[in-house]
Parts: sequence; structure tokens; C-alpha cells
Amino acid sequence: MKRFGLVLALMAFLMMPAFAQEILHIHHNGQVTYEAPVSDIDSVTFLGNNALFSTDDGLQTFSFTDIDSITFSSDTSLMGGDVYINYYGSSVTVINPLDSMGVTVTTSNGNVTVHSAGNISDINYHVAGNTTSGYLYITSDKRYNLLLEGVSITNPSGPAIYSVVDQKVHVFLSGNNVLTDGDTSSYKAAFQSKGQLIFGGTGSLTVNGLAKNGIHSDDHIKINNGTITVASAVNDGLHCDYFVMEDGSLTVSASGDGIDGDEGFVLVNGGTINVTSTAADTKGIKCDSTLTINGGNVTIVCSGNQSKGLKSAQDVVIGGGVLNITASGSTVLESTTAGNDPSYCSAIVAAQDVVIHDGEITLTLPASNHGGKGISADGNVTISGGTLNITTAGAGAAYTVSGSTKDSYSCCCIKSDGAMTITGGNITCSSSGSGGKGIRSDGDIVIGVLGEADSNLVLNVSTSGERFTVTSGGGGWPGSGGGGDYCNPKGIRGGGAVTINSGVITVNCTQNNEGGEGIESKSILTINGGTLNIFANGDDAINASSRLNIAGGTTYAASSNNDAIDCNGPMYVSGGFTIAAASKSPEEAFDCDSYTFSITGGTIIGTAPSGMFSNPTASACTQHSLKYTHAGNNYVQLIRNSDNVEILTFYVPAISGGGGGWPGGGGSSSAILTFSSPEFIAGSYTLKYGGSVSGGNNFHNYYTGATYTGGSTKTFTVNSSFSATSVN
Repeated sequence: MKRFGLVLALMAFLMMPAFAQEILHIHHNGQVTYEAPVSDIDSVTFLGNNALFSTDDGLQTFSFTDIDSITFSSDTSLMGGDVYINYYGSSVTVINPLDSMGVTVTTSNGNVTVHSAGNISDINYHVAGNTTSGYLYITSDKRYNLLLEGVSITNPSGPAIYSVVDQKVHVFLSGNNVLTDGDTSSYKAAFQSKGQLIFGGTGSLTVNGLAKNGIHSDDHIKINNGTITVASAVNDGLHCDYFVMEDGSLTVSASGDGIDGDEGFVLVNGGTINVTSTAADTKGIKCDSTLTINGGNVTIVCSGNQSKGLKSAQDVVIGGGVLNITASGSTVLESTTAGNDPSYCSAIVAAQDVVIHDGEITLTLPASNHGGKGISADGNVTISGGTLNITTAGAGAAYTVSGSTKDSYSCCCIKSDGAMTITGGNITCSSSGSGGKGIRSDGDIVIGVLGEADSNLVLNVSTSGERFTVTSGGGGWPGSGGGGDYCNPKGIRGGGAVTINSGVITVNCTQNNEGGEGIESKSILTINGGTLNIFANGDDAINASSRLNIAGGTTYAASSNNDAIDCNGPMYVSGGFTIAAASKSPEEAFDCDSYTFSITGGTIIGTAPSGMFSNPTASACTQHSLKYTHAGNNYVQLIRNSDNVEILTFYVPAISGGGGGWPGGGGSSSAILTFSSPEFIAGSYTLKYGGSVSGGNNFHNYYTGATYTGGSTKTFTVNSSFSATSVN
């Protein structure tokens, strides 16, 4: 019916007298898309579904689908500014109302070249139809709008769309659009632009980059809306000077990088991004400047060896959104002038700092990933909020650096070459591969903020992989050991000082062999606050290389096969509440060798087998302490002062091993308890042991508000800052 109506209108036009109205107007999509004086039109021919107007300027061809109606008037100002390009295989229909204003559109066998030199901004180019052997080539002296309205363009020898000049291009998507280049193309992408590309609309765009990149801009790419899929790219999915994502959806499958911001930045404020990369040494999202994610939903799967999820040559900053990265590739030993150097497959990597303020972050490194890091910074790591779940499962390995020099690598959930500060958030780190670390910093580590609520930071760290040998040796301690050098698993390890100010901190290291420590500082370890539950099965729960300060917090540290709290230097306790439990001889609750053990405040309770020798240093203590030996364990004991006020109710757990040591008792059933509290002053005390307890609250065998019944009684007197006694 539409064609019939148009034919009638044109027949009426042909029969019009010369003195009738002078201007013919063609209407499409609510606009006048073409107009010409009647006197300039020599004839109209109908060919198939097209109307051919022979004019003084040549032949103008219009598909019936591009003509909504035809009107006649004497008004010459009705014509709109939109250009319509419709592909029909090897032919193209063009509606160009701006032909006389410096905008020319030429076609040849499905190839379209647009040249705009009329100094007109924001021209709308509507593109639709299908061709398997064409392209759209646009030059413009001003910015313009490209409206893709259900077009499919395949160029076997070059880009499907190429915007040649350095001008901003707004790309509006409606319907389904497909752009494909040829695998022999020497151009940069299937959709290439020298200027900025800004995407919007409610439609979709699928890009097949068979030669190099999917979408390339010599300037920046911004996605405000729309659904964009780079189904394949031989190189990068998107490549630009910088990249911004505000909303919409972007899916990329590329043999190169998913999104490459080149020397610029990457900013994601919203939308959905899905990147899949299977090739080695590729990045899901990368740039040389700051990579920032403030919102949206970003999912990256990278399975190639030494590939990265997020990679910045400067900082990675995460302030919100949902981020899910799976990095399943492995480590590659790269040959350098200094020897072999491992290159890892990691989730988040920054050449400078990683800063996390907020967001939901899930990083998964499965068993196939040997040595990768969840978060890795050559500089500092700062985490002040967000929910992080980081899992590594791959085993570490030893390798030859050069000659006879050996080294090793292993997985780590969070790693920094500089300092690390964790002050807020809900963080879970789990490493199950051999030699795996939860949190490691080569510099200082600060956890929590002094005076803030512990609930502002919840930190859970677990390791279960065993240590492995890097270099073998002979002898060594203990006698059953083989000596040598090992790559040891660690819960939290600081190459410098470790300071804990607040937070609910749980560390669980379940490996059986030595080396798996809960918290380790290679310098000074300070506990100013927080609620700490630290357990190590094979080694120390807490270890400091040079000094240990306990000034506050509530700490439970336990080890099944080594010291609960160990320091290779002086130990100072000035506050807090600390329970230290060692379960096997000759290990200790508090071990500082023969260095100063100062107690000037706080409450400490320590249990260990007999053989302990790190006694509080009387001259360095201003608070009384007691160490006494039981001839047995599995006892509940109670201490009351002379006013019959209960100052300690504690269950001494089962302890294995035994033999010798100070202050006697010996035997496999003996146990030592160390106790100090501000309430423990000089005077007479009653000790009850072997009874039972009911009711009250129990914190790792420390009871408050409980009822004690039965048992045996012993009295003792405290006169000095340190007392030792035994219970038989």
C-alpha cells in the first residue's frame, strides 16, 4: 500500500502544470530528507523497490523504505540535516540533503565514502542494511554522530568503518549491528577511528576483529550505554589512548588484551564488563596510567600463562563495584641478563600502588596457577574498605636463578614490595598450595586504626599448604630435620615492622611441618588493639625477629607443635589481654630466649609443657607475675586473693610431650601456666585445681562469671614481681 501511495503521488507530480507549487519534499522518520525544485527534475523512474529521480545534478535513487511521504510546497526551508546510508549487498542507497552544503557521499560496489567539508557540526549519519563486501569511510572537519540502525558490514580487505579525522564521533546504537574486517587487512581494527568514540543508545554492536583489534581509537573510547560485543580479536578487543565506562554492557573475547588504555587511564564507573582471554602474557584490562574501578560489574577470566586480570603501569584504585577475576594461567621463567626471572599469572597488578576503598572483590587462582598473586603491588597496598575474597590453590616451586643460585616462588593472596596498610573492610584470604602466603609485604604492615571499633575490619587468613625445599642441606634443627633452605607458608608476613591497632583478625595455619607461622614480623611486632585469634599447627602462632610489644587488644595465640608467641629479641607487655597456648614440649607460651621479658600492664595467661625458660625479667617488671607447674593437666584451676575475690579461672588443656626443664615437674603429664594481671598484687592467694566449672562465659578456656566446685587447694604468697611455685 505504501508503494501504491507513493506511485500515485509521483504520478500526480508528473501531471502538475508548470505554474504549480515549485518544491518537491521527501519525508522520512519525521524529517524532510530531500528536496529539489520541480523544474530541476527531468523524470521519475520506478525500478524494483526504488524510485529514481533524474535531476540536473544527476540521478538520485531512493528505496521505497526510505520514503514515508512526498509533499509539494513553495517552502525551501523544510529540509533536515540527516544523511541516510542504506546498504543492499553491493549497492547503496543514499539520502543526502546536505549535498549542496559541502557534504558529499560517493558509493561504489557497496563502498561508501563520506566527505564533510561544510563546517557543519553534529551531522547525523544513519546507517542500515547489509553488505558482505563494503565499508564506510568518513572524513569530517567537525564532530558528527554515527547512528547504527541495524547494519551489518563486512570488509574483506580492510575496516568495516573507518573515521579518518581527529574528530569526536558519537555512536548511537539501535537494533542489532555487526562489523567485521578481513583477516588480510593492514588497518588497526574492524572499527577504527582517529578521533574519540563515544557509544550510546539501546541497541547492540558485535565486532569481529579478524586482522588486529576489534575497536581502535587513536584518542579515547567511552561507553555511556548500549550492548557491545567484541566476539573475536586477533590483538586487543578495544585499544585506545584511554577508556571510560559509564553504563551499558561490554563483552570481549580477544587473543590480545581485552581493554588496552595504552599510555592513558582506565575508568569504570558503571555498566557490565566481561573479558575472556586465553593467550599467554595478556591482560584483561590494562593501561600505563591509573586504572580505576568505582562501580559496575567487572568479570575477567584469563587462562594464559603469565597473564594478568588488571594491570597498571601506575596505580590500581578500586572504590566500588563488583569485581570477579579468575586467573588460571601459570608462571613462566623468563631469561634475563641476571638469569631466570619468574613472571606470574596474577589477578590485580600495579607497578606502583594498589588502593581499595570499597567494592565486592573476588579473586580466584586455582590449582593450575603456580606462583600467582591475587593482589600484587610493586609499591604499597592500602585497603580501607570493601569485601574481598581471595583464594589461591597452586603449589609453589623452586627454580635456578643462574649457576648454582636457587630461589623459589609461591602463590600469595595479597603481596606488596613496599608497605601495606589495612584499616577496614571484610577480607578473607585462603592459600592452600605449598609455600602459599596469605598476606605478605616486603615493608611494614599496619592493620587497623588505633581507637576505632574492631568491627570496622574483619580479616580472615588461612594457609594449608606445606613448605617445600629450595636447597637441601645436612643436619639442622631439630634432629629429624634435614636442614637446607625452604619456601615456607605464612599467614601474615611483614618484611619490616608489623603493627596491629584494631580489627577482628583470625589466622589459621594448618600445615603439619615447620615454617607455617600465623603472624611473622622480620622486625618489630606491635599489638596495640584488636581481637586476634591466631593458630598455627606446625610452627609459631606469632613470631617477631627483633622485638615484640603487646600494649592492648585481646589476643589468643596457639600452636600445636611450636611456640605460641616467639620473639628473637626482647618482649614487652604493657596492656591488653593475651592467652598464649603451646601444646608440645619443649615449646613455650611466651618465648624470648634469654632476652628481656618485661610486664608492666595487661593480663597474660600462658600454658605450655614443662621445659619453659623465658621467665619474666624481675628488674623490668612493675606488675607481678606467677609461673607454676602442675604435675598434670586437663585441670580447671582458680586463684582467689586474700579477700576471696576470684582473679583467675582457667582450664589447662591437655598438653603432649614433656621431659625436664625448669622449674621441674617433668614427665609427659606436667604443664606450666604463666599468669600476670593488674589484679595480681603482693599478698596471699588460694589456688584451687582439679575441680569443675559451670556457667559463665568461656574465652579459649578463660572463664568469667562461672561457678567453680570441688578440686584441691594450695596457698601461696607473692612478695616479688616474679614468683614460681608448683602444684602436686
